Amino acid sequence: MSYVEVSVPRLAISLVFIAIAVFVSARLRLGLGSSLAVGAMRAAVQLVAIGYFLVFLFAHDQAWMVLALLLAMLVVAAITSARRLEHGPPARVLVVYALAAIGGGAAVALVPVFCFIVVPHPWFEPRYLVPISGMMLSSAMNVVAQVFERIFASARTERASIEQLLALGASSAQALQMQTRSALRAALIPTINGLVTVGLVALPGMMTGQILSGADPEQAVRYQIVIMYQLVAVAAVSGTLSALFARRMLFTAREQLREYGAK
Repeated sequence: MSYVEVSVPRLAISLVFIAIAVFVSARLRLGLGSSLAVGAMRAAVQLVAIGYFLVFLFAHDQAWMVLALLLAMLVVAAITSARRLEHGPPARVLVVYALAAIGGGAAVALVPVFCFIVVPHPWFEPRYLVPISGMMLSSAMNVVAQVFERIFASARTERASIEQLLALGASSAQALQMQTRSALRAALIPTINGLVTVGLVALPGMMTGQILSGADPEQAVRYQIVIMYQLVAVAAVSGTLSALFARRMLFTAREQLREYGAK
C-alpha cells in the first residue's frame, strides 16, 4: 500500500476551510473571525513544533525525554482545565487538584494497557506511549474541566438549597449529591455516545491514522477498541476524582459552604 504524502502547497489549500468559517462568522456578525485566525495559526505552529520534536524524540529514544514530554502534557492539561472555570478557587489551587484528577484517571487507563495489552519494547517506546497518553490526557482534561464547571456553577446558583440541606443535618456529600450526579452524568454521556456510534457515524482518529499509514485494518480496529475502553475508564475515574476535589474545595472543615467570586 502506497503512502500519499501531503506537500506544503497542498497543505495550504486546507486554509479554505478556515476561510469558510471566517466568512460565516463575518456574515452572521459572530465576532469570531480573529479567534478563528489565531486558533488556526496556533494549531499549525503547535503541531509543526511537536512534529519536529517527535522526530528528535524518535531518533534519540531516551526514557527521560519521553517522561518529560508526558509530564509537560499533564501540566498543560491541568492549567487549561483550571483556566476554564469562571467562578471558583484561585487558579493555583485548581491546578493542583486538576493535576491529581487528570493524572489519576490517565494512570488508571495507561498502566494496565502498557503492562498487559500493548507491551512495547522498550517500555518507553514513544511511538506508542506519546500518542495514546496524549489521547487519555486530553479526554481527562475535558472531563475535569466540565465537572469542575458544573459543580461550582451549581453550588453558586443553588446555594440556598444546599445550605438548607446542611441546616437539616445533611453532610457535605449528601447536600451536593444531586449536583455531583448531574455533573458526572454530563461528563460520561459523550463517552457513552462515542461507544454506541463508533464505526457507524465515523471512524475514530486512532483507527483512521493507522489505516492511512498502511496498518492492517484488523489490528487498527483492535487498537481502537482498547482506546475506546480506556476513554471510558478515564472519564469515570477523572470525573469522580474531580467531583471529590470540587466538594473538598467548596466546603470548610466544618462543612460550611464557601463562596467564590469571579476569577
